[in-house]
Amino acid sequence: MSTPRSWMLYGAAGHTGSVIAQHAQERGHRPVLAGRSAPAIAALSEKLDLEHRVFGLDDPAALGAELAGIDLVLNVAGPFLHTAGALAEACLDAGVHYLDISNELKVFRVLYDLDEHAQQAGVSLIPGVGFGVVATNCLARYVSDAVGGATSLEVAARIASAQPGPGAAATMRENLPYGGWIRQGGKLLPQQLGTGTTTIVFPDGTLGAMPVPTGDLEAAFQATKAPNVIAYSVSVEAKASDEVIAEPGNFRSFGWARATGAGGERAEAWLETGESYAFTADASVRAVEEILTRSLGGAFSPAAAFGSDFVLKVDNTARIEQLEAFEKLG
Repeated sequence: MSTPRSWMLYGAAGHTGSVIAQHAQERGHRPVLAGRSAPAIAALSEKLDLEHRVFGLDDPAALGAELAGIDLVLNVAGPFLHTAGALAEACLDAGVHYLDISNELKVFRVLYDLDEHAQQAGVSLIPGVGFGVVATNCLARYVSDAVGGATSLEVAARIASAQPGPGAAATMRENLPYGGWIRQGGKLLPQQLGTGTTTIVFPDGTLGAMPVPTGDLEAAFQATKAPNVIAYSVSVEAKASDEVIAEPGNFRSFGWARATGAGGERAEAWLETGESYAFTADASVRAVEEILTRSLGGAFSPAAAFGSDFVLKVDNTARIEQLEAFEKLG
């Protein structure tokens, strides 16, 4: 599809950014490519024949000028602890919608605190429009609705990628000092990292999982109001050969969510998709399309903004409600 409205991809020259830029162009978009590295941005701009701008985020006045003529910014420059706040504030001041692909708890708290400002400005603030949050958040909303409103939610993402970028590792290092967190009784509570381990049944087996302080803790609460939320991280096993690793089609990523209702009712669902970067590219560009089509004012999780079925629009993605049905999908 194509859209006459102008949007910017900030962090476009990074590993994830270049994947998203290519996918956006394939869907008929012509985003303005932006970032801090002039040589890398210029090279990608020439390759894709797209406009580009080079700027950092340290000067608010200069940043506002760079947003002239832009309707929406999709921020893919991590670690987002260093980019999300400044860019989101500049977008609010300029009346520009802001989306990102973060999954950092601290970032979500900062952006959700801007909800009232965003409502007044008629601007959308939606962190987490990549795999790590879209998959789990849409499932969380789905299973919560199934039990008539969850009192407890558990979510997990199992990421598989053909060529992991350096940004994910850098983001993990930046956020480890923040410690472990869960949501209990409607409040975020600290806990020691490594405690609360469990096992989760996925369509292809049972794996160990550990609670982690991701943006899911805020996103799931924002989408469902469930007072108790735990977000888990699941390790992906290494592949046996480089040939297999190099082929994205061999990868399967999963999301999982389980809800418990006030009367003890339980609902569980899984999401099966392909390579996680491909999912992130498609989900984030579709989120851009949604906001450019129907502007929302305020700070939202993906499921709160687009509904629990938004994830099913992403290429190569299916929701599974019973593991017995998994073989029929594949």
